[in-house]
Amino acid sequence: MTDLRTDDPISDENLDEIPEEPAVQARTRRRPSAVVSALALALIAAIACAGVFAYQLEHRRSLDTSRAEAVDTARTFAITLFTYSADTFDTYVDDVLSGATGSLADTFTETSSDLQATLVEASATSTAQVLDIAAKSTAVDRVEVLVIIDQTASNATVTEPRQAVNAVVMTLEKQEDGRWLTSDVANPSSAQ
Repeated sequence: MTDLRTDDPISDENLDEIPEEPAVQARTRRRPSAVVSALALALIAAIACAGVFAYQLEHRRSLDTSRAEAVDTARTFAITLFTYSADTFDTYVDDVLSGATGSLADTFTETSSDLQATLVEASATSTAQVLDIAAKSTAVDRVEVLVIIDQTASNATVTEPRQAVNAVVMTLEKQEDGRWLTSDVANPSSAQ
């Protein structure tokens, strides 16, 4: 028997071997034009600048908030610190220590018994009010505040109360719980 098979290139056996021609020829890849590259670079630069400005704005807001909170705390603490009486000394110590931290709290604790003896012996009293107040320097967690205090003091030996205006620099530090406490009170004229 003879084989009637023909060598037809499109036979079923040869179908898998026939390469398919693409319907649409692939586009050649082009490089972006100079204008597109420049626009992309400008967009990246604008986004970077916006990020920097947003960071600076947020930092400025944080500083403003810190300054306002510290100044309010300093105003209250200055009145607490410079208003005292021998009759209410224990309450005075508690009030001062609740607003103090660091070296101020340590120094006040060490000297409070001597101060009490002096106040009791002299029957001394003092009242204070804040005349002016301003932040001297500000960081997010530490603020120096200049406070001008009008203090009126009297004791058993002086018939007329004495009035004095004093300036102090209070250093306030923000605690982990968000409270501002005073770590130092200094007379700015004594530093000169």
